[in-house]
Amino acid sequence: MSEEEEEKKVNLREEFEAHLNSPLPLLIRIRNFIFGKETPDNYTKFSFFLALVIWSIFLIWSVLGSIAIRMREMIVDQKEIDVTEMIEARGIELGFEPNAFIDRLEAFHALSICFWLVVFIGLVLLWRKNERFVYFFFTGCGLYLLFMWVMLGFGYYSGDTTFFDKIAFAIMVLHTAVYAYFLKREKSGQQLNFFGVDDEE
Repeated sequence: MSEEEEEKKVNLREEFEAHLNSPLPLLIRIRNFIFGKETPDNYTKFSFFLALVIWSIFLIWSVLGSIAIRMREMIVDQKEIDVTEMIEARGIELGFEPNAFIDRLEAFHALSICFWLVVFIGLVLLWRKNERFVYFFFTGCGLYLLFMWVMLGFGYYSGDTTFFDKIAFAIMVLHTAVYAYFLKREKSGQQLNFFGVDDEE
């Protein structure tokens, strides 16, 4: 073997080892482990990404809300914004005791993060076209609404959640319910999707 061929062989080995050591193969394996290797049909992908975008908005809002409450003293020191006073004032307007509302709001944000993680499991199963996704997805969404009403009251839902939040949540739930209906029919042998066209060839 010539010196040039030997050098090429060494370079190929080094490139292969670098490829194995890079985070990309690991990320691909994690993605395949979570979502599987098969790509679903177009309607399933549309349903998944629609729900995922809305899910991301609600999850981010829950995380930011939890952080803002937990770091309210730091916010006062750095931004001179009294988060505690604002929350307690709103709690009194909703009929809560001053200290009770902020504790409930903090607990709700923490719980809502857990609920949205349950919803994400449902989305993963939706991508895999597993009918059991409905149990995780609708349980997580249902618990989110239920705990909001029980812990914070319907007044909080009607006055402190935006019109966009209500519409986005309704779109996510209703569209996913429609998808679940078509998936159930497909699993029973009727190759149907929302557009009435079979994507499988």
